[in-house]
Amino acid sequence: MANQTESEQYAFNAFANLPFYGSINSEFIELANIYDKKSIVDLGCGTGNITKLILQKLQIAKDSVIYAVDSSKSALVTAAQEVENNSIVKFIHSEVQNLTDAVKEKADAMIYCNSIHYVPDKDKLLSEIRNKLNTNGVLAFNSSFYEGSHPEESLDFYKKWMFRSFRLLKKDHDLKPDKSAKVSSREQLTPEDYIVLLEKIGYKVEYIKAKSYQVPIDGFHYISEFKDWIEGVLPGVPLEIGKSTLQKALKEIFNEMKLATVPRNWLSVRAVKV
Repeated sequence: MANQTESEQYAFNAFANLPFYGSINSEFIELANIYDKKSIVDLGCGTGNITKLILQKLQIAKDSVIYAVDSSKSALVTAAQEVENNSIVKFIHSEVQNLTDAVKEKADAMIYCNSIHYVPDKDKLLSEIRNKLNTNGVLAFNSSFYEGSHPEESLDFYKKWMFRSFRLLKKDHDLKPDKSAKVSSREQLTPEDYIVLLEKIGYKVEYIKAKSYQVPIDGFHYISEFKDWIEGVLPGVPLEIGKSTLQKALKEIFNEMKLATVPRNWLSVRAVKV
């Protein structure tokens, strides 16, 4: 732990490795339908979960190349180990927003898994992606942070979890969230907003669908270790205290409400450059 950076210590990895999330990714890659593509970019590849799924599905792997792009060097090292240094995967250390510099060649497909909600200027990124796609190139992305991601039946859980977290933070640590330290809220688009945006930029939306998945307590437990989640819910609170408080409150609320899972919607999109 001592040698890890803060971003690495409070990363998304534990959540990303949960079985339920793996099944979501598998369905997403099926939807993307990029098995016959020769050049594919895995944007924000993290520790390589999506990259591995793409490799498993490629029909012409020996003639293909996958560019796996991520801003974390340590994640890329893990990803290389996960794909066993497969020669068709080229790892690129770069922020996704620097796509033009990171990926020199045009690609047949780009995959962006559960990250587009982090990008403030989606118009600019989607335009850059289009410019880097070959004619009829595919862009596939999904997100669990969009307007409509919380089913009505989940709202009571979230409200109780947050209120309990605030109470425990005060009781156990005599702290309260610092609203002035809150990161600027990320704009959450509706599915209709995404359609309008994509069509304006020059894509044809072939598929857009929201599907509900049941998230187990482990999912919320591990997302509570993620830096962005802690800072979004408990701004200004030291990360370790925020993590332990969210996890303690989570366990109490799951027990009190007698929950096994809580539903959350994922939006999946497949669009083609026109």
